[in-house]
Amino acid sequence: MNENPKVFISYSHQDAIYENKVLEFSNKLRSEGIDASIDLYEEAPSEGWPRWMENQIRKSDYVLVLCSKSYYEKFYSDEKGKGVTWEVSIIYQYLYDSNVETKKFIPIFFEKGEEEFIPTPIKSFTYYNIGADEGYNNLYWRLRGAQKTVKPPLGKLRPLPEKERKTMFFSTPIDLKKWNEAQWRGMLYLFFPVNDHPPILGFLFHNYSVAKEIFQEWKENMKNGYADNFLRIDFIEPPFPKGCWVNNTKERNYGKGYFVHLGANIDEATQRGIKGGIKVDEMILATLSRYQWMDDSNNRKIFKQIVENGSDYEIMPIGIKDRSKPITQENLIIDSRMTIKMKSVYFTSAMDLNEKDICGCVLNKPTSF
Repeated sequence: MNENPKVFISYSHQDAIYENKVLEFSNKLRSEGIDASIDLYEEAPSEGWPRWMENQIRKSDYVLVLCSKSYYEKFYSDEKGKGVTWEVSIIYQYLYDSNVETKKFIPIFFEKGEEEFIPTPIKSFTYYNIGADEGYNNLYWRLRGAQKTVKPPLGKLRPLPEKERKTMFFSTPIDLKKWNEAQWRGMLYLFFPVNDHPPILGFLFHNYSVAKEIFQEWKENMKNGYADNFLRIDFIEPPFPKGCWVNNTKERNYGKGYFVHLGANIDEATQRGIKGGIKVDEMILATLSRYQWMDDSNNRKIFKQIVENGSDYEIMPIGIKDRSKPITQENLIIDSRMTIKMKSVYFTSAMDLNEKDICGCVLNKPTSF
């Protein structure tokens, strides 16, 4: 990075008072060595405004997204101002190309409480209240690449006492790389009341081609036509314990919903470890799992009633043909050849979870949320 970091400020034009506030902020950054840029410094760029904005975003080390109610409304409105429209399109494309793994975009705001106006694509990023000295200073030093605390070098590990030595046994149905690429985004339920076909639990993915690879690998690991030998699906149902993070989170409908947790069949994995010569009291079982939040609906209750009456069920990947259009049957990618049979599914009240339950992880707020 340059000694003088190059920064572009994206904001919504509101009124003269607000624009003057933005200008003062940019001027302050420049006065302290940050090469800040805003459209207020330009009268009529020769390349035109769209190309100028694209160049600013592309060439800058950081893009400061100045969040406000006006910016948020224009971000999602069909009647946006041209400036915000162009910038939003470029920001969306940049995030898509980088798979949302970027430190380039930084949400900022002037007033406490305006963090609620941070647009969804950058909501998980670290944000700063620049109206407060602490927030401005923290932002400034981040732009400079300075750290408050320097990480010391690693020392040597202590040798484990002999009696504490364990054998780690790793078992998981989750291919972490492929699941990150597939981008699991929700659940769909398919019911067939006429022909008595078992219900289908559809896993909705953004990247359908990778999702098919995941399910094909699962098919190859099935025993006796079912995947229960290595796969377990849990529904974590409301109500949630008092003080649980979902109860106070708008994006989780204030706790009015449920989690679908997908992970290893621990009992079967343990038996495989024992057959491999590992003693139970010397075994540490490591695994990976994934879970998804769903707002509550009658579909979950119908599915629960059917399987609790003794029915098997099937799981399958489902894709979206055009993500810019609503999710309708015509806009879904459904391939019955990719279905996988399951016998068991578990419904657990969140109030009954404890530290020994692997799916109890849903009660802890994700660090990246």
